[in-house]
Amino acid sequence: MATEKNPYDRIPEEISNVVPMAPAEETSLDATFQVDEDGGVIVDFASEDAIMEPSEDIAEWYGDLCDTLEEEELREISSDVIENYQADKDSRGEWESMFERGFDLLGLKLEPGSEPFEGACTAVHPLLIESAVKFQSKASGELFPSNGPVKANILGKTTVEKQMQANRVQSFMNYQLTEQMPEYFDEFERMLFHLPLIGSAFKKIYYSSTLKRPVSEFIPIDQFYVSYFATDLRNADRYTHVIYKSPIEIQKDVLAGVYKEVDLPIPQQTNITSFTERMDTILGISPSADKDPQYVLLEQHCYLDIEDKDQSLPYIVTVEQQSRQILSIRRNYEANDPTMEKRSHFVHYRFVPGFGFYGLGLIHFLGNLTMSATAAMRSLIDAGQFANLQGGFKAKGLRIVGDNEPISPGEFKEVDATGMDLSKAIIPLPYKEPSSTLFQML
Repeated sequence: MATEKNPYDRIPEEISNVVPMAPAEETSLDATFQVDEDGGVIVDFASEDAIMEPSEDIAEWYGDLCDTLEEEELREISSDVIENYQADKDSRGEWESMFERGFDLLGLKLEPGSEPFEGACTAVHPLLIESAVKFQSKASGELFPSNGPVKANILGKTTVEKQMQANRVQSFMNYQLTEQMPEYFDEFERMLFHLPLIGSAFKKIYYSSTLKRPVSEFIPIDQFYVSYFATDLRNADRYTHVIYKSPIEIQKDVLAGVYKEVDLPIPQQTNITSFTERMDTILGISPSADKDPQYVLLEQHCYLDIEDKDQSLPYIVTVEQQSRQILSIRRNYEANDPTMEKRSHFVHYRFVPGFGFYGLGLIHFLGNLTMSATAAMRSLIDAGQFANLQGGFKAKGLRIVGDNEPISPGEFKEVDATGMDLSKAIIPLPYKEPSSTLFQML
């Protein structure tokens, strides 16, 4: 009789599955983490190049540089950030307008029909929203299996030690994403709904000083702007994350050392984009400037020559838009990186790679077809209404009893006609039955 052996019996005796813990005073890292543009993470256990020397103060290296610059230089940087952001926003104005029109094809808003006549059909064909929901459901099932979303893959020669190490990384990251980061799944679900419709979606991965843990959040498309000539995030000269924060959130970030303490004016109103305003209109919601004031922060990842006048280096500059005050300027490259390559904090997801930076979505592929299908469906329904409740012309002077009320199906109304040929006094319009050909095409 065959017996199943314990797989751990194959491990040599000199190898232990007990992980030795480093002494408390040990501060050096034993692995480096790199986020790919597609959202994957490479964990390098052998690399020593990206590990800072023990004498290097990481907090100081990534600290705020505002206090090291003159006020005039800060004003110039602030002005450049706002102007660059506005230019990037204007460069895709027509692109955003297309999606604003496309959101009407989702059929999420209930409204009575008044055009071309009162009571006309306002139904929207579910082709677009149905395709988006199906993609979201299938993608979520594939990316979030029951055993966790993280899978570890060893690059290079596989050994028992590497396999056990990979298993520990896999188990910890699954715990981190499912337990330590409760927002991860919900934010990913939001991203999976926007992605198929628009074609591009963004996520931001960073370490929160206030929460003391990693954070992964979905960034709506109208809160992320890229320079016109960029083809991907790696070669983009700049990109801007528009952040909305309440006064309480700003206060927490100042206390945590994220932003420097400056005198900010009270936000007068919540400046939302027309993109967001259209979505709010569909959902039937609107912001309250009196009860929910929001600061608009422009977090721009760009290149500056503030430390080395001969070379522009990557930095992260955060500006409060209303007051034009800089809240922080931080280095965005590793201390011992000879290439001084900018660090990646964003992940760009594309539904279908397009002609440029942004991907193509279902609104591009099915937008016109959805409009045609909606028009055909409305024609069929309206034709059925006219066929069942016909109207027409009647001779002048002919009075129909209760003529202000429509005739119900199967009802005949009395008319006052003396010696008049009723067939000549009343002429129904030749409304046709709903087209079977149109129904088959639909």
